[in-house]
Amino acid sequence: MATAMSFVPSSLHAASIAPISETQTTLAGHHTAFSEQLFRLPTRDGTILEATLLLPHTAGPFPLAIVSGGASHISSSNHGARDRYTYLSGYFLARGYAVLRPMPRGFAGSEGKLISDGCELATTARRNADDIRDISAAIAQLPDIDATRIVTAGLSFGGWVQMAMGTMPLPGTRAQFLFFPLMHVSNCHDDADRLLAGASEFGAETRLPTLWVQGENDSLAPTESWKAMYAAYKEKNPRAELIDVPPFLNDSHSLLNDPDGLRPWISEADAMLEQVGLPHRVVVADYLPALPPPASGYADLNDFSRLPAQNDMMRKAYQTFLAQETPRAFVVGDDAESVGSHSFDAITSALSACSKATQNCHLYAYDNRVVWQGHAASLVRQQTIVAPTGKVVSVFYSVLNTDCTPRYVPAINLVKGPVHGALRMSTSATGVTHHTAGPLTKCNTVPVKGSVLQYRSNPDFHGTDSVTITKQVSADPSDPRVTLTYLFTIN
Repeated sequence: MATAMSFVPSSLHAASIAPISETQTTLAGHHTAFSEQLFRLPTRDGTILEATLLLPHTAGPFPLAIVSGGASHISSSNHGARDRYTYLSGYFLARGYAVLRPMPRGFAGSEGKLISDGCELATTARRNADDIRDISAAIAQLPDIDATRIVTAGLSFGGWVQMAMGTMPLPGTRAQFLFFPLMHVSNCHDDADRLLAGASEFGAETRLPTLWVQGENDSLAPTESWKAMYAAYKEKNPRAELIDVPPFLNDSHSLLNDPDGLRPWISEADAMLEQVGLPHRVVVADYLPALPPPASGYADLNDFSRLPAQNDMMRKAYQTFLAQETPRAFVVGDDAESVGSHSFDAITSALSACSKATQNCHLYAYDNRVVWQGHAASLVRQQTIVAPTGKVVSVFYSVLNTDCTPRYVPAINLVKGPVHGALRMSTSATGVTHHTAGPLTKCNTVPVKGSVLQYRSNPDFHGTDSVTITKQVSADPSDPRVTLTYLFTIN
C-alpha cells in the first residue's frame, strides 16, 4: 500500500508575491464585501498562471481553501472565464476561509496550452495538479494565509485534478472535497475504465479525509461508473466518505449552480472540517444566498387555481416564473408579485423587488416546488374611516400601467347601502392615487381615470355607519371580486 507524500514548496519568496489588482466585491442584494485579488504566478517551468484569491472581511490569517472549477467547453480556441465567486467559494468564505481559485494552463488568462495526454486521464490530472500545487504553495506563503490549515475542493474536471493533487498534498492540507470528479476527452469514447483505474491509483496514494459528493442523475457520469470509481478509491483510501445525492433537478452535475445544491452535503462537510480541526461554523452569513425552504404541500407547482390571489396579473407573473431557468423564485405581496432568477440569490432578489412595490412579501415557489406556508388571499376586507358629520368622504379606485394610463377601470357594485347617510358610486371618475411605494408613486400627481365611492352622513348623525361593496380586482371580469366593508365612524 502506498503511503501519502507531502509537497515541499518552491523557492518563490513571499516578498515577491503580490496581486496585480484588488477589488472589493459585494454580492447582489447583500451588504458585506470581500476582497478579490488577482495574481499571475509562475509554475516551475516559468509558465504564468492566473489565480484569484478571495478574502473575507474578518481577521486573518485565514485558513486556505483551494477550489478548482470545471472545464465545460474549454478548448484551444475557447479559454473560458476566470473562476471567481461561486456557491462553493461562498461556503468557505462564510466560514472565514481565504479561497484560492487557480486557473490551469490554457484556461482564462493563464499562459500555455491545455494539458492533455489523450486517454491517459490520470496523467493529465497529475500534470495539471503539479501546476496548481506550484501556485497554491506560493499563495500559502502570504502573511494573510495560515498554511497549517488547508482544505482542497474541486468539481468535475477540477475534482479530478484535486484528487491527483491529494496524492502529494501541500503541508497543512487536512481534507479534500471532491464533487463529481471526472474528465472526458472527445477522442477517447470509452473512458470508464481509465477513470476507474485513475480513481484506484489516486486512492492508493493518499490518506486525506475525503468527502466525495455525486448525484444519481449526473449527465456526464452514469451512476454505475461513478459508484465503481468511488468504491475503487475508498478501497485504497478508507478515509473517504460518499454523499449519494438523489436526482437533482434535471442534472446533478449542476448541483453547485443552485443554492438548493448546498443542502445535500453542507452538514457532512461541516462535520468533516470539524473532525480535522478546521473552521466549520458560519461567521459571515452574507457570503451565502438564502437557503430555499422545502416544499410545503400547499399546491402542485403548475396548479394556478391555488395561487394566493386569482387575477390576471398574478397568473401572468407566475407564467413568467415558470418560464425561467433555475434557480428561480416567485414572491407575492399585497399588491405586487416579483420573479427572481439567474442571480446569485434569486430569493433575496425577488423579495427586494417586491418590497419596493408593496408590503407583506413572502416566497410562494422556488425552482420546482411550492413553499408557500400561508393561505389564499382573503376576498373579504374591512376598513374603518373616521369623518366629520355631514362631510363627503371619497374612496378612489384605479388600476394603472407603469406609464400611469389605466390598465382597466375597476367595476364596483353595491351589496349593502348605508343606514345613516347617502352614497354615490361611479365608474367614470377622475382622481389621484396615493401609492406609497414602487414605480406607481410617480402617478400620484397625475389625474387618472377610475371608480369612486362617495359617502356623506346625515347632518345630525354621530356613530358608525357601514357600506359593503364588491370590487373588480382583475382585467378578467370572470375572476372573483373582493368584498369591501367600510365602517364610517362619524364624529
